[in-house]
Amino acid sequence: MKKIIWQTKTHLVSDSFRNHQLSSVANGGNAYDFYSAESLCGKYDIEMSDAALLQAGESTLSYWRRMRRDVPLADAIICEPYPIVFGRRIAGIKYAGMIHHIDDVLGKSSVKHSWYFGRLKRRLSKLDMVITVSSFWKSYLENIGCKSVRVIYNSFDTDLYRVEPEIVSNFKSKHGIPTDRPMVYIGNASRQKGVYEVYEKLKDEPYFLVMSGPQNHAPDLPVKYLKIDHLEYLALLTASAAVITNSKMIEGWNRIAHEALLCGTPVVGSGVGGMRELLEGAGQLIASNDSELPAAVKELIQNRTTYSASGKKFVSKFDMHYFRQSWLTAMEELMERK
Repeated sequence: MKKIIWQTKTHLVSDSFRNHQLSSVANGGNAYDFYSAESLCGKYDIEMSDAALLQAGESTLSYWRRMRRDVPLADAIICEPYPIVFGRRIAGIKYAGMIHHIDDVLGKSSVKHSWYFGRLKRRLSKLDMVITVSSFWKSYLENIGCKSVRVIYNSFDTDLYRVEPEIVSNFKSKHGIPTDRPMVYIGNASRQKGVYEVYEKLKDEPYFLVMSGPQNHAPDLPVKYLKIDHLEYLALLTASAAVITNSKMIEGWNRIAHEALLCGTPVVGSGVGGMRELLEGAGQLIASNDSELPAAVKELIQNRTTYSASGKKFVSKFDMHYFRQSWLTAMEELMERK
């Protein structure tokens, strides 16, 4: 059995893999990475790299020195951005990078970030393969010189997104969700996710607005904030008349939009980055300008059945069978490269 070493700096991903259970506090990127590694088990011997894990309080220089001393023994290495930047290349080993998105705005914010992202792009272009999450990023990576870029879309266990009406009813009752007006979920409570702009455009509309997330980064916004577990999050998506993904950062895909569509809830989003491919493929609405949001939400609610059906049909293609087969095919191709 051929051996693949997985290089991630994130303990949460490594620990989840070793425990065969995704952590309850994992974000979208963590979940993708965990399920990617899991999908290759059985066909390949997968080992999480201890050397690649960033330790609490560790300096960049210390991490770099440790990664340069590491001499992994494997047929292939799959590496996430931090190890790509600071790791070494070993002759005879195939290398695949994994990229969700690259923050060019952050890359221009300081000399340190400029150096990091510049080096990331240069080293990506020298890998044997790069795996990303949307056609938007495939084009981006090819434009910076990356070879053999493969798209493997975010995927989910679609059976988990069938939320019973009783669960939805209990959720609304528990959290004091009114029944006299449509509830609209506006995403994670973060300025980067565009919740302030959404509020300004919808504050005079007859909707009950809700946001969520592990932390409330918009505490001054007069919108109901919920800190909930994943099961209640699915109830929230199902209970919503519409979901808004108004992200201002360039998305890799958009997990919230994808999951909302699996729950049968229509979506309008800003369409930045890979999100546009998702929304267009699913027949949803794109509000490139915030001023378009009131009309878009009204349209989704009035024609909810149509948007719900087209959205669910599209995203249901990306199940765990698709995900596993896509990863196995990519790794078979990587192993065969000269």
